[in-house]
Amino acid sequence: MCGIVAYKGEKNCYPILINGLHKLEYRGYDSAGITSLDKNRFQTTKAAGKVKDLKHKIKSKSFSSKIGIAHTRWATHGEPNIKNAHPHIDFYKNIALVHNGIIENFESLKKFLKSKNISFKSDTDTEVLTSLIGYFFSKGNFSFEDAVRAALQRVEGAYGIVVINKNNKNQMIACRNGSPIVVGVKKDEFFIASDIAAIVPKTNNVIYLEDNEVAKINKNEEVQIKTISNENKHPYVQKLEQTLESIEKGGYDHFMLKEIYEQPKSIIDTLRGRIDPKTNDIILG
Repeated sequence: MCGIVAYKGEKNCYPILINGLHKLEYRGYDSAGITSLDKNRFQTTKAAGKVKDLKHKIKSKSFSSKIGIAHTRWATHGEPNIKNAHPHIDFYKNIALVHNGIIENFESLKKFLKSKNISFKSDTDTEVLTSLIGYFFSKGNFSFEDAVRAALQRVEGAYGIVVINKNNKNQMIACRNGSPIVVGVKKDEFFIASDIAAIVPKTNNVIYLEDNEVAKINKNEEVQIKTISNENKHPYVQKLEQTLESIEKGGYDHFMLKEIYEQPKSIIDTLRGRIDPKTNDIILG
């Protein structure tokens, strides 16, 4: 039930990322973390426990970065602790990444990277993916975007990822395969998340990535989308109809209780427009 939030714009990213993580707390998690990029240097803060614990750690620091990635993790590979919490930084300290999903062939990829004298600090499949991207990028023959695609072409499994590069604070890359990623678009700002709950408060213009799509986000440019195999795609910007109230707890103690009490309305909404009142026929379309 991991959660992803990322921001690129003209504002301090920290309040936006923390608020976004709070919106995703219903998903369940055991650790949280944030990495920002300022003056070609990563600033990473992680906490085992709740987002409030992460927020408490950040309070003692001074940040003003305008680009950052954040994550709430539900442990799969490795214990729920700080070293396994996201974001992860690659071996060469050029790439930072957050990831939802499971990399099924991470053990063979890890063995390959170790043969290249790359070491690891965590027990996660995510750090393997991060360092695989870092490996291709460090060779100097790949652009940042090409390094991401080259790595993903060798990955088996499900993923939703957002990646930033220490050498380019104006660029962010998001990709998905089997794990949702949505890009919120606003003038001079981009919001990326694994759930629209983290985006709705900021913008209702979004792009849903399809499987095997890579979105490149550059300052003062429109979102560019290609497939992992480098085929150009036209980004389709949709206008969200959901309100913030409809995706929040709405006064209930937790989301499950809200869903129970909303069942009658959900059934009505599901059937609306699908029953012919003259014949009582059900029209599924």
